[in-house]
Amino acid sequence: MDEKFRGIVAGILKIDPSRLDRGSTSESIPEWDSLTHWMVIGSLEDMYNVEFTMDEATEFNNLGDIYDTLMRKLSHV
Repeated sequence: MDEKFRGIVAGILKIDPSRLDRGSTSESIPEWDSLTHWMVIGSLEDMYNVEFTMDEATEFNNLGDIYDTLMRKLSHV
């Protein structure tokens, strides 16, 4: 994951970016709740000018899934 992505997510969660890795989940990061999940999704959409489908946004298993999906979308722009 690149530093920009990690920084965006960490800023929303109000945590140090070093706490985030591909396997990070709402279970491993207490600050990541349902509200901050949607804030992360919305911020990534705005910052990268992409849209996640509702299915994508609700089926991510971890931060790596979000990053991989974002990178796929950016490669098709």
